[in-house]
Amino acid sequence: MTNEQIPDWSSQSMPRPNPAESKRLARMIQSGQLIPVLNRTKWAELRTEMLGASAEQSPRFRVRGVFSPEGFRADWEGEFYYHLHPVDVIEWIELKAASDEWLRTALRRHSIPFSIESGVVRVWGYTRPGKQPTWS
Repeated sequence: MTNEQIPDWSSQSMPRPNPAESKRLARMIQSGQLIPVLNRTKWAELRTEMLGASAEQSPRFRVRGVFSPEGFRADWEGEFYYHLHPVDVIEWIELKAASDEWLRTALRRHSIPFSIESGVVRVWGYTRPGKQPTWS
């Protein structure tokens, strides 16, 4: 899918969590349990960049949600259009592509902060107190 073929998926049109999750998330942020890193605009830029990637790069991802049990992480997949939402509740997303350099350049082009965790690129939606990554 080229950038010309990608439907509008701006930060305003991205799906949002249900009201109960939104309230729970707000409480976690207000109480200091979560520290926001990425806003909806940056998530939209990330998603658009991955959707516009060449088939040669074939980017893949796995996520951890803020409400997930400790140690949980989803399986690797490549469906950025339907499966990467709602972004408001993503704690982090790990990314892989054929070229690590392409991936890191794409993130830096959009000023999307990331870390390298066990050799894998990780973009943070939120961090937690006492668990701050080493940013790349």
